[in-house]
Amino acid sequence: MQFPIISVIVFLPVIAGVLILLIPSGRKTEIRVTALAAAAFALGLSIWLYFSYDAVAGGYQFVEQYTWLESLGISYYVGVDGINAPLVLLTGVVMFTGVLISWGIDDRPREFFAFLFILATGVFGVFVALDMFMLFFFYEIAVFPMYLLIAIWGWKVTREYAAMKLTLYLFIGSVIALVGALAMYFTSGLGTFDMLALEGADFSVGFQKFWFPFVFLGFAVLGGIWPFHNWSPDGHVAAPTAVSMFHAGVLMKLGAFASLRVGIMLLPEGAKFWMPWIILLTVVNVVYGAYIAMVQTDFKYVIGFSSVSHMGLVAMGFATLNRAGMIG
Repeated sequence: MQFPIISVIVFLPVIAGVLILLIPSGRKTEIRVTALAAAAFALGLSIWLYFSYDAVAGGYQFVEQYTWLESLGISYYVGVDGINAPLVLLTGVVMFTGVLISWGIDDRPREFFAFLFILATGVFGVFVALDMFMLFFFYEIAVFPMYLLIAIWGWKVTREYAAMKLTLYLFIGSVIALVGALAMYFTSGLGTFDMLALEGADFSVGFQKFWFPFVFLGFAVLGGIWPFHNWSPDGHVAAPTAVSMFHAGVLMKLGAFASLRVGIMLLPEGAKFWMPWIILLTVVNVVYGAYIAMVQTDFKYVIGFSSVSHMGLVAMGFATLNRAGMIG
């Protein structure tokens, strides 16, 4: 039996977060050291996983699958391939540097690091999930602490507004994507949320054309696609620095990744039909985001709009539906 390295990477942050909450609030040095040690361990495992992935063999590796709700076809199913292995490593790097940059936080650091680590578990989980239900489960885990981290520790002038705006945008987007995912689940006749099995489902072309926008655009809201990008710059400005790092570094990639995994890979004919329009939106992302970034005077707004611009390039690469576009 192989060592469950993916599960350790996914659940280490949330376990560390619980342990941090057990430390008395006055022992701030111990809280910070524990957070840094957990982040360093997660980073080390992420590095090991990345370099242990056999790119020549390809496919999904380090796979773990355990039945959870058998009657609904839900299982804990995770693995890494050439797409998500670098993203797991990136998340580990952002998590570690986020703890370092937050070392000076003096207002309830115990709760701050606990919520930051819950966020990290959600991001890790989405990237490695091979079961569609688990992907949505971890997706919501990633979104939930964002509201608290911004509303409590963010910039006082705009934090409540930005936190609520971000939460509403991402919640509505995830509901739209969930409707499309449930349509695939019930229409496939397979009785499973296994995304590898759903790739082989015989969805009609008409079905794919109709439901693809739900799934792709629902997740693309988190990817900052125009015109659903307004939450992103405000979130950047109001968020604490570590949360801004997660926001720009991995969260927006998470939205694009989910659009690829659930939208393009499961509904390829729908992707072919809609991609000219998706490319049009991404061109607006690139040009509009870059232009608005250039006229900003607040550096965080520069980062926010430049993130919108570069995510347009990422989505444009997906929209090409060819190898060159996918690998950059």
